[in-house]
Amino acid sequence: MVAFGVVALVSGDDRVLRLLLVLPGEPGAGRQVLFLLLVGAAQGWALWQILRGRVAGEIGEQGRAVRLLRVALYVNVALFSLDWFAAYLPWRTYDLEDLGQLALVVLFYRVLDGASRALRLTALVAGTLVVAGSIGEEVFGLLDLRSLEGGFEIVQLDGLTWLLWMLLTLVAQARDGRWGRGTVWSGVASMVLPFFVAPLAFAFIDDHSAILVFWGVANLFQPVWLARSAHDLAGPHTRRVRTEKKRIRAPFGWWPLPVMAVVLPLLPVAVNLAHGLPFWIGPQGIIESFVRTHLWGLSPFWGYFDLLVGVGGLGVLVLVTVVRRTRRSLWTAVSLLLFAAAVGVVTAVTSDHAPAGSAGDGTRFWYDNMRMYPDGTFAPDPASGEIFFSVPPLWHSAALTASALILIFLYGPRTAPRSPYRVAVACVASVVTLCLLPVADQVRGQVTSRGDCEPPERGRSAGGEPRTPPPTGERAFVCTVRTSDALPSARSIPDQALVAYGHRLCGVYTRNDPRELARVRELDGLDVRTLSGLLADVCPRAAETVQAARDAEKREMLEWEAEEQRKCDEAPRHRPLIRPVSVSVHKEPLWTDYGVLESYEPGSDDGDPYEDGLLDLLNKNELVAALPGHLMVGVHSDYSICVTTETYRRRPPVETRGWHHVVEVGYRSPTGKIRLADAMGGPELPNLAVRGRGDYRIRVHYAWLPWKGEKYGGQRLLIMAYPGRGDEVVVHRSRTRGAAHISPKPTLG
Repeated sequence: MVAFGVVALVSGDDRVLRLLLVLPGEPGAGRQVLFLLLVGAAQGWALWQILRGRVAGEIGEQGRAVRLLRVALYVNVALFSLDWFAAYLPWRTYDLEDLGQLALVVLFYRVLDGASRALRLTALVAGTLVVAGSIGEEVFGLLDLRSLEGGFEIVQLDGLTWLLWMLLTLVAQARDGRWGRGTVWSGVASMVLPFFVAPLAFAFIDDHSAILVFWGVANLFQPVWLARSAHDLAGPHTRRVRTEKKRIRAPFGWWPLPVMAVVLPLLPVAVNLAHGLPFWIGPQGIIESFVRTHLWGLSPFWGYFDLLVGVGGLGVLVLVTVVRRTRRSLWTAVSLLLFAAAVGVVTAVTSDHAPAGSAGDGTRFWYDNMRMYPDGTFAPDPASGEIFFSVPPLWHSAALTASALILIFLYGPRTAPRSPYRVAVACVASVVTLCLLPVADQVRGQVTSRGDCEPPERGRSAGGEPRTPPPTGERAFVCTVRTSDALPSARSIPDQALVAYGHRLCGVYTRNDPRELARVRELDGLDVRTLSGLLADVCPRAAETVQAARDAEKREMLEWEAEEQRKCDEAPRHRPLIRPVSVSVHKEPLWTDYGVLESYEPGSDDGDPYEDGLLDLLNKNELVAALPGHLMVGVHSDYSICVTTETYRRRPPVETRGWHHVVEVGYRSPTGKIRLADAMGGPELPNLAVRGRGDYRIRVHYAWLPWKGEKYGGQRLLIMAYPGRGDEVVVHRSRTRGAAHISPKPTLG
C-alpha cells in the first residue's frame, strides 16, 4: 500500500493502487488516492486479523462441536469474501451463505453451553427464523408465489431478527471466557457501524467514492469477528467460572411513593390509549425528522421505541425496578426515563402544531418504504375534524422526570449525614456573597444580526409558498434596519430599544408637526417624512402611505399595459394576396431585452449559438439573418412589437406598400421547429416550418406604428415563411429615411 500509494501520488494515476483493493459498487469507485489509502489500510488490518491464526499458547479444550464451529466460522469468512466478487462469479452465493449462517446458529447453540438455557434457545429460534425466512423468500420468489414470499420476508423483520441473534450471541461470548474482548467488540462494531456510517455518510458527504469507501470499511468487521471467534476457540483462554453474586436490595420504602412512581408514566399513556393512539410522540419533532431523513437505518428502532413508550413500557420498567430494587435496575430505569424525558422536551420545542402530511387527507407516514404508522392512527375526529397527535410531550416528560426522581429518592445511594453547623455556615456564605454582588438591572438584551435576518436559502413548499415566511411587524422593522443604512446610528442598539425608537419616529411621522420634524432632523439627522417605507411595519400611517403609493404604481402600470394593447388592437391588419396555410396574429404585444427575436434548433451546430457570427450578418441589413438552424430578427428593444406570422406552401407575392423595411433570407431547418422568441425568455411565436425539416424562405416586413407622436409609437412585424431553396439575402425594400430613428439595432454581443 505504501509503495503503490507513492506511485499513485507521484504519477497522478490511481489504477495501480486500485489493483490491491476490493471496493463495493461499480468498478472505478474511489478515485481519490487518500480514500484508496484509507480503504487499503482497513482491508490490510482485516486481513491481518483473519490470517494471523490463534494466539500462541496451550490449545484449549477441543470437543467435536467446537471443531465443527471453527470450521463453520472459517467457511463463513470465505463466503463473506466471495460476496465481494459476487458480480464476477458465474453462480450466486446467497444459498451458500444461508447454509453457512444456519450452521453457525446451531453450533453456537451447542458450544455456548455456559450461558443460560433461555438465552441460548432465544438465539437459536431467532437465528433459525432468519435463515428459514431468507431461504423461503428466495425459493418462493423463484416460484413466483408472492404471498408466501411476503410471509417469509416478514419473518426476518428487515434484519432485526438477525440483529437479535447477534446481540444474544455476543452477550454469551462475553460471559463465556473463551473469547477475548477484541473479538466481542469487533462483533459489536459489525452490528452497529452499518446503521450509523451509511446514513451519516449520505447525509454529510457529497463524494460518492467516499461513501462507498466508508461503507466498505464498516462491513469489514463482520469477517474479522468470524475469524477471531474461530482463532480464540483454539487459544489458551479458560472458561469463565460463573459465580452468583448476592444482590443487595434497598428497602421498599413508604408504599405511596413506589406506587406513584409506577403510575405517573402510565397517566399520559392512558389518555393516549383512550383516544385509540398507541404511540408516544408520532410523526413530529426534529428528532423524529432527523432519524427518518438522515439515520434511515435506525428508523425502525425509533418506531418501536415510540410504540414501546406509547403502550406503557416505561411504566412496566419502573414496576420491575420497584420489585427488584437493585443498583443496576435502578440506574437502568432512571437513565431511560431521563432520556425519554429529554427527547420529549426537544420534540415539544421543535414540533409544529400540524405535522406535514397529517391533515386528515388519508396521507400515510412512511419511513423509506416501511409504513411505521398504520392508516387511521392519526385520522381526524368525525365530530370536530381535529387530529389527536398525543398528549403534549412536555406532560410525558414531566411524568417521566418525576418518576425518575422518586426512584432516586427511594433507592438511590444515601449520602453521609452532614453537621448542621457546616450547613449553616455554607448557607450564610452563599447568601452574603449573593447580596454583595452587583445587580445588572440594565440588561442589554438581544441584538439581531444581519445573518439572522438574511437566511442563506428559503425553500418552497409544494404550493409554492416559502417554507420560512418573511418576517413581519416589529421583527421586519428590526431586520430592515440591520440590513440597510436607513438608521446608521441605531444599527447596533438592542432590538427592544430599536423597536421603541421606531415607535417614537412613528409618532413624529403621524403628527406631522413641522417644528417636531425640524427638531428630529437637527438632533438625529433624519428626514422622517422620507422614512415611510422603513416605518411601514411598525407605523399604521406610514403603512397607509406606502400602500397608496403601491396602488398608484399598480394603476399606472395597468394603464400603460392597456395602452400598449390598444396599439396592437388598432394596428392595420394584413390581407394575404394568396391563401396561406396558417395565419397567427399575436394578441398581446411582445418585448425584447436586447432587440432580437431568435430561433435556435438544438443539434444543428455543435458550437456556441452566440459565437456563430449570425449577429454580424444581422447588422448588415438590420432586420433578419439566418444560418442553418439559427434565425434572428432584429427589432428595437425600447418599443413593443405587434407580430403577425403567415405560412405558405408556395412563394407569396412581394408586398412593400405600407412597410418601412422588407428583407427575405434563406433558412435550413434541421428539426422542423422554427419558433421565434426573445432569447431571454417570453412567449414563443407559432412554428413557421409548414413541411417540417427542410429549406425555407423567410420574408420579414417591418413598419413603425405612430401613436401620439412619433416617439410614443410601436413596431409592427409581418413574418412570412414558405418552402424554398437558396441562401441569398434579398432586400425588397431598404430601410426608409422616415424610420431611421427607430430602425432596429440589436445590442447583443
